[in-house]
Amino acid sequence: MPRVLFHRFVPVVVLGCLLWVFMIPTACAESPLPDFSGIQLAQAGSLPETNAKPEGTQVSRDSLSTIKLDNIKPLYTSPALPGEGVWDTSGVPRDSSGNPIIYKTFYRPSVDFPNAVVYMMVVDMSKTFLQYYVGSQEPGASVALSEVETELRPRILAITNAMWMQRHSRGAGAIFRGKVVYPMVDGMATMIVYRDGSADIREWNADIPIHLVRDARQLRHLIVKNGMVVQSVMRNGKLEDSEIGLGFLLGGGGKNLDGKHFWYVADRSAFGIRKDGNLVFAIGHHIGTKDLAKALVLAGCERGMHADANPHNIVGNLYVRDAQGNLVTKQKLSPEQSKYTLKRYEDGYTKDFFAMFARDNAGQSSGRAVSRTENQPNYRTR
Repeated sequence: MPRVLFHRFVPVVVLGCLLWVFMIPTACAESPLPDFSGIQLAQAGSLPETNAKPEGTQVSRDSLSTIKLDNIKPLYTSPALPGEGVWDTSGVPRDSSGNPIIYKTFYRPSVDFPNAVVYMMVVDMSKTFLQYYVGSQEPGASVALSEVETELRPRILAITNAMWMQRHSRGAGAIFRGKVVYPMVDGMATMIVYRDGSADIREWNADIPIHLVRDARQLRHLIVKNGMVVQSVMRNGKLEDSEIGLGFLLGGGGKNLDGKHFWYVADRSAFGIRKDGNLVFAIGHHIGTKDLAKALVLAGCERGMHADANPHNIVGNLYVRDAQGNLVTKQKLSPEQSKYTLKRYEDGYTKDFFAMFARDNAGQSSGRAVSRTENQPNYRTR
């Protein structure tokens, strides 16, 4: 290289490196936890249940009041975000004894996009029951409800978005109050709500006892399986990347410094189920499917699925009440969530949603729990 070009080129490179160091948040140098190399990668629809318990071992919902939720050590130390990875109970719904029913945190899981933030909540399913509602503009609305029943509204703890619109969901199935709204598809990731209001996430199959299913909604493939991030999926007999993508259609699709498009970066949401039976809901901004799945794994999820996407469609509303059950305020799970979405859902909405209600000593909250053997889909109530 000619001497003149060399002397012009080197300062540019050095300046670029300095800008990179000071502008991009830095990962932990002392102890780079969480170590994503330890987050194993799975292939949807292919791996055996590697963490299956011995036959006869029952799995049920454990109250969060008896479980210690492990905080997640931040991946980035600069800039530090106070409270990152710490499970917080400020401004959350509580039971009549004042114990929190929902825990929440936020986390930056991506090693590629330091500005990707995921806001998560863990819901105590021993004190909660879940119901699915079909959007008023969806094909199945004529045989379902699109707004929360009047008698249940005083018991709302949280409302979240559900999955994609039916016309975008590639024929995904749905069940509403025991009635098949859209035919269920084998192998597709499914949010299952049982007749007692408990929830699970599974790849749909013929062994799931449909007579015990109250509600269900499907979308694409699992993004977390056996406590691992799903890396690849079989599609039309071919092994393909599990990244759902659609960044340009979902309010994302950012660019790097070279102008390269990231087709998989978007605003997304997801659901996960922990080994203790408690449900996790996550909202991620400027994030890909796999990084969102990492956050679910770090939150203790065994299985997880993609939910709705697009900045205006990802919503987590928390209903904070006083000891008498009177509504005090509504809180957004994500501060980036549009404020107007706090008024969404309970009076009905055009798109599907899930509502979480406080249990009591009557009806669905009678204490009957769905249990099963971990290595066999043998469900029953007890």
